[in-house]
Amino acid sequence: MKAKSPLTLIMLAALAVPAAAAEFEGPTWQLTDLRGLGAGALPSGPKSVTAHFERGRISGFSGCNRYFGSYVLKQDQLVIGPLAGSMMACDPSSMAVENAVKRALAGSFRPVVADGRLSLKAASGETVLSFKAEPTPTLEGLSSNITGFNNGRQAVVSPLLGTSLNMSFKGGIVKGFAGCNTFRATYKVDGDRIAVGPVATTRRMCNGEGVMQQEREFLAALKSTTKWAFSGALLDMHRPDGERTLTGTRETVSN
Repeated sequence: MKAKSPLTLIMLAALAVPAAAAEFEGPTWQLTDLRGLGAGALPSGPKSVTAHFERGRISGFSGCNRYFGSYVLKQDQLVIGPLAGSMMACDPSSMAVENAVKRALAGSFRPVVADGRLSLKAASGETVLSFKAEPTPTLEGLSSNITGFNNGRQAVVSPLLGTSLNMSFKGGIVKGFAGCNTFRATYKVDGDRIAVGPVATTRRMCNGEGVMQQEREFLAALKSTTKWAFSGALLDMHRPDGERTLTGTRETVSN
């Protein structure tokens, strides 16, 4: 049997080296394979299960809810702590995926990054979870039904029963329905940063307890937003101090 050259041995050794933190931190990773879960069970597109690693914090979308937790990198091992998150109920198939993801995405792994993909391997060498880097996200063409807004009193609340709030982003204009009136504003995006211009609305007055107050709070939350991100099928927006302003669905604007 022919002996491998020194260069070949070096290249093979490099392929076996686990990912440094700089390699898997930063991108949002879409889950493409989970050990023990049948092929085709994982959602794709905006509803994909995701993971984002940054500065010792892991966060993402697990099939129904947002999740978050902590991690440490010990030599060649990525150790992920217990995960917490929102507690919304979804359809049985989404909940089955979410439960499987949360069971799998905890413990110690050997992370390997190659060709835009991240593999989290068990001590045995078997791949537990496989991810691909998510395409660069964009607000252009996004339509969102609002699921939560900051009421200005350090709380994110759901829309009032019987009301709906929505917005869409296209061509530098964000517009939508604020519960009583339609609204329109300019916006500018630079990476994950956003600046929303003055908001103009129609002048209708609506009855119903809290409807007009909700509209004012929702529009104020939108105007104060400076950072945005996607978490799987969800839109997540924040103020400069890190406080959440808005959450919503992630859909495509219809033509």
